[in-house]
Amino acid sequence: TLFLDVYPLHVFYKERGLGALETCLELRQNIYGHDQYPVLWPVGQETLKFGHDYKEILQAFEAIEAGNIAKSVDHLAWHEQRNILQPAMYSDQLLVTLLRGNHFSYVTNFPSGVAQAIELTLASQCRPVNDERTIGFSNNPVADLSDIHQRMPFVLKAAAQFDELLHDSNRYQIEQALRDIAAGAGVR
Repeated sequence: TLFLDVYPLHVFYKERGLGALETCLELRQNIYGHDQYPVLWPVGQETLKFGHDYKEILQAFEAIEAGNIAKSVDHLAWHEQRNILQPAMYSDQLLVTLLRGNHFSYVTNFPSGVAQAIELTLASQCRPVNDERTIGFSNNPVADLSDIHQRMPFVLKAAAQFDELLHDSNRYQIEQALRDIAAGAGVR
């Protein structure tokens, strides 16, 4: 759902520019349910209405237009987390309970060896790598990934780390991981 919200916005902006995006954003919700061009929206309209014109979307693309990519990433991250993932995932109490239990178990190591760290790996493998490509969430046993104010520093740290990796001598690792993912290969 997140990809299906964000990717078409990027394509539209790239092909038509900021002016057309600004004009069409409020109309985007009208394409849901169109017979000729159906929208794939797995989470369903009841959970999250498709195409709502959130302010962070336009702010993100205005920042791109102004050459401020870091600010654009910040706006888009807030949009993704607050407007898409919060209602689609983090409002599910069962998921929240499982995430919190797993995190508590991992940090306290009780019961030992049964939990996994909440972390993001900027690589094509599913397991963490022991370098700067793995970003951990928190060592606080009562930290709550479903709380957007606790989650956003983690998300923004990952975005900043991704940007840093793209600008240092290890850029090739990120590029290769993206190529592997795009090709459906190399996932370990």
